[in-house]
Amino acid sequence: MNDFAPIVSTRERVKLVLKILAVAAPVYLLAQFWLFPWLQNYASFANCYYYGDITGVHLLMYGVFVFAPLSLALLIWLFEGRRCRKILRVRQNPLPGEKVLRKTRYRYGRAAMIQPCMIFLALAVLIGASVWGGFQAKKITHMVKPCSDQQLQQMKQQPD
Repeated sequence: MNDFAPIVSTRERVKLVLKILAVAAPVYLLAQFWLFPWLQNYASFANCYYYGDITGVHLLMYGVFVFAPLSLALLIWLFEGRRCRKILRVRQNPLPGEKVLRKTRYRYGRAAMIQPCMIFLALAVLIGASVWGGFQAKKITHMVKPCSDQQLQQMKQQPD
């Protein structure tokens, strides 16, 4: 029996890279040329935006401290969760028949369970950071100062 997992062919590697680039390049360009400039402008005047009882500062702080780690945990779970559960069930890593990018030995038993356990640990840390971030965001948003007249003037002068 072969002790190594099958390796992805060069053609499959090229397809994989092209698929990743097809998704990542537009996301990067959109973030770089639209999202980040908009976010910088929004953050400058966040305390002037009101959404019911909360301000833009609340959205920013809870977004950074709660939503960001939670969304990262969700992405990790979506991409790796099912695979990790299968590895824990069959106690083999890589999974039977799974192709790998470089020469990789099959691991069985406890050795196979290290990677999924580390991923689940990372998920727990991210969820814990999100809970901790909720308390930190609450503390920070208690100190939000109301929008000043000077900020309102600057906001009106900003091009949309």
